[in-house]
Amino acid sequence: MNKIILTLFISIFAFNSLSAQDLFFQIKVDASSANTSETRVFRDMENAFRQFINETKWIEEDLELFERLKGVMAINIRDIPRTGRYKAQMQIQLFRPVYNSNYESIMIEIAESENNLLFDYTESQPLIYTQNSFNENLVSILAFYANFLLGMDYDSYSELGGQRYYEEALNIARSAQQQGFKPGWEQFGSMESRYSLVQSALNSQLEPVRKGLYLYYRKGLDKMEKDPAEARKAIVEALENIQKAYKLNPNSQFITLLIRSKADEIVQIFTEGDLALRRKAYEIMRDISPANSDRYEVMIK
Repeated sequence: MNKIILTLFISIFAFNSLSAQDLFFQIKVDASSANTSETRVFRDMENAFRQFINETKWIEEDLELFERLKGVMAINIRDIPRTGRYKAQMQIQLFRPVYNSNYESIMIEIAESENNLLFDYTESQPLIYTQNSFNENLVSILAFYANFLLGMDYDSYSELGGQRYYEEALNIARSAQQQGFKPGWEQFGSMESRYSLVQSALNSQLEPVRKGLYLYYRKGLDKMEKDPAEARKAIVEALENIQKAYKLNPNSQFITLLIRSKADEIVQIFTEGDLALRRKAYEIMRDISPANSDRYEVMIK
């Protein structure tokens, strides 16, 4: 899956769609692990997913092409329990451009295991999302992630700016649960469900994490080129926010995914700059992600 993501990341700027609306995602469906000779349905599935994600109007504002959310979605079909039903793994990466640079930061990387992702698909089947209504499982999965990722992106540009998109993702999760869709929508008993993820993000105790996204990006990375010292101070403040929420919610899926996704970038940021600030960032990362302590040593050398 990582090779798929890397290949898609390299080619993402070549991807273009004149009819794109709000999202700008490269989609790849790979069925090489499913022990099937069928290929046409997976090409059709890939095109259908791409059209649904990139051509649906998710937000009210009109965006320029360069403003659209960029990302990668790689689906690895693992098994076909019966005709039209697919068990899969999925990996999603959301990218956020950094002002005054050519750098694109990975905001989050989400992985769905094959135990969590089961859906039905019929070739040439239209995928249509209707807000505030019941939708089929596959449409609900794709629409959930579209809204959740929009929430994160909007949070990075204004403090708690993504609220309406997280709330829509929660509405989708509730609807899917009411319809009895399984797996992946459980409210209780699973810390890795979609319901658990968005509920974690909307937990009032995790508001410091969402405010931290604004500090990290708008006050931090976006100003790194102009004033790296002040930018690093803002990023440390963002990490302090996350640490505060982590102490109250050490098992939060949202925090776990966020730190796992940002760890390499944070290390890179703090291999330079004021040693005292680097040490503070190092101590925070050791506290909120102790299993990876060795990775952070370079921050204080």
